Amino acid sequence: MRKIYILIFPSLIISLFCQVKTEVKTGQTTVEEVIKYEGPKARIAVARFDVKAPKATWEMGNGIRDMLIDALFKTGKFIVIEKDAIKDLEEEFKFAETGWSKKELEKGTFEVADIVVVGALTAFEPHAEGTGGGGFVIPTPFGVGIAVKKEEAYIQAVIRLIDVRTRRIINSTTVEGKASKSKVGIAGGAGIGGVILGGGFEKYKNTPTGEAVMIMINNAVNEISRLVPESYYRYGSKETEKKYKNEPDAFRGIKWTTYSTQIPNLKLIKEEGNFKEYLKTDDNMQIGKAKLEKITYRFYKDQFESVLVETKGKANFENLKTVTLERFGEGEKIDENEYLWEGQITTIYLKFQQGEEKGILKMVSEEMKKKIEADTGF
Repeated sequence: MRKIYILIFPSLIISLFCQVKTEVKTGQTTVEEVIKYEGPKARIAVARFDVKAPKATWEMGNGIRDMLIDALFKTGKFIVIEKDAIKDLEEEFKFAETGWSKKELEKGTFEVADIVVVGALTAFEPHAEGTGGGGFVIPTPFGVGIAVKKEEAYIQAVIRLIDVRTRRIINSTTVEGKASKSKVGIAGGAGIGGVILGGGFEKYKNTPTGEAVMIMINNAVNEISRLVPESYYRYGSKETEKKYKNEPDAFRGIKWTTYSTQIPNLKLIKEEGNFKEYLKTDDNMQIGKAKLEKITYRFYKDQFESVLVETKGKANFENLKTVTLERFGEGEKIDENEYLWEGQITTIYLKFQQGEEKGILKMVSEEMKKKIEADTGF
């Protein structure tokens, strides 16, 4: 019988060691799976991550932010705007103004994010191991037990997406990462050394805690990609920029949805139900080389909804067409005298009406269009 025990004991240990594995909780898509993305991009910035988990440190909030910035950038789906280095960039501009460089840096070139990601680290349970409640001991005939220890780690964060222009919260979600691993040791002996816990994420490399952190970052990227509305993905795609570039959210600085009472020098020329049309008495009646006949500002429930620009004669229309194509891309050419730019924010329509010898350029807010459709049913 003693010989039988000697044969079983090593095989049992080998069997248990072979079952060492890590269990992870992930989303459906990994960062690696979307890294080859070539479609339109959204402009995004990542702000602070508050630390509210008792076992976490403030350095971990900064670490999550840095890892999330890196992960978002690597997806290819986002133009990530830097926030923390603004002072350093300002110093470069000031240095260029001293005359030591051959050319001063051009001002007004900074891009602005459309969405800012803010968040909070709300739960952090670093991996812990033990042979008590967290594991069990398999007895052997030699009086030495085989201890199976289990390491588990958990991390959770709340993320909010905020529209920069309106300060409205677009979406909010909770993301988490969880990892566990079983380890085998000899109870009563030296055992297999556990992982030493440290104060920063870099110390959790190759541990369930490190695995849980990376899982959460991956899940955060997937959730952000999913929750950012399609209308914000409007930059960077070569095909998109060729067809429609510089999609506006305003006309001559007046943003869509602005209330008529906020715009000076408006003159009411027509009112029909919830719709009102105005002229602006101080308007510049020229775009590029095109001389304009009329600019009509249209409002729905007193919010700026669309603008109609009118020209007279084919020559003026050609000048208007030239500057419009240069500004917004080639669009969809319906025929020689008719073009369409369909966007997520603004749709633009350009046409020359042969019989009237009149050119028109109409720009319509998509947000206001949806509001009208919701109110009227068509």
